[in-house]
Amino acid sequence: MGFKSILPFMMVLLLFTSCANTRKLTYFNDIAAVRGADSLGRLQQLKIQPGDILQVTITTMDKEVSQIFSPAQVNAAATGATGMEPGYLVDSTGYISLPVIGKINVKGRTTGQINDLIATELDKTIRNAYVSTRLVNFRISVLGDVARPGSFRIGAERASILDALSMAGDLNVTAKRDDIMIIREVDGIKTYASVNLNDSKTLSSPYYYLSNNDVIYVKPGPDKKFATSKTIQFLPAIIGVISLITTIVILNK
Repeated sequence: MGFKSILPFMMVLLLFTSCANTRKLTYFNDIAAVRGADSLGRLQQLKIQPGDILQVTITTMDKEVSQIFSPAQVNAAATGATGMEPGYLVDSTGYISLPVIGKINVKGRTTGQINDLIATELDKTIRNAYVSTRLVNFRISVLGDVARPGSFRIGAERASILDALSMAGDLNVTAKRDDIMIIREVDGIKTYASVNLNDSKTLSSPYYYLSNNDVIYVKPGPDKKFATSKTIQFLPAIIGVISLITTIVILNK
C-alpha cells in the first residue's frame, strides 16, 4: 500500500483525534440538542446567614434621621481595625441590631424580604422611609486545577459557577469537567455536591448559582501528572502539525 493510499486514513485519524480532544475541553456538550429557557422567578435567591454583613441604607425626608442609619457610622473604628466591610454583622442567632428599631431577625431571608421587614418596623415611627439592603461580604473560593485559584469578592447578589471559573481564569486543559465539587455551609452544616459541566442539566441545578462562602474545587484529570510543562501539554498538537507538514512535503516531491 503506497503512501498516497495511506494519507486519507491518516487525515481521518487526525480529524477524530481533534474532535475527541475538543469535546473534552468544551462545556455542555449536549447543548445543541437542548432548547428552552429558565424562568428567573424560580431561580434560588440568595438568603442571609449568620456571619454575613449587611449594608442597610435608610433614607427619609429628614437628613438627620437618615444619618442615624448611615452604614458608614456602624462600627467604623472596628471596621478599620479588622478590615471588615462596614455594615451590620448578622450574629450567630441570625439577628442584626438597628438604631431606633432594635433587633431584627434576618436569617434565611432575602434582601428584598429584609427591606420589607425594616420598612414595616420603621413605618411605626417614621413615614415614607426608603430601605435598601445589600450583602457586602459575598465571597467565593476556587481551588484546584484552574489558572488562578483564589478567593474572589462578588459585587452582585447573584453569581454562577461559570462566573466563578471565569474569575479564576477558567479550567486548565487537564481539569475534570464532569466532576467539580461545590462545598456549601448552611446553618453550620456543610454540604457537598458534584457538578458536571458537560451536562446542560447543570444550568438548572441548585448549585449552579452560588451562595456566600461557597468553595469550588476543580479536580485534576488523569493526564495532570504528565502536564509538567506547556510543551508537554501541547505535544499531541505539535506532533499532528509536524506529521501534516511532512506529508505535504513528501506529496509535493
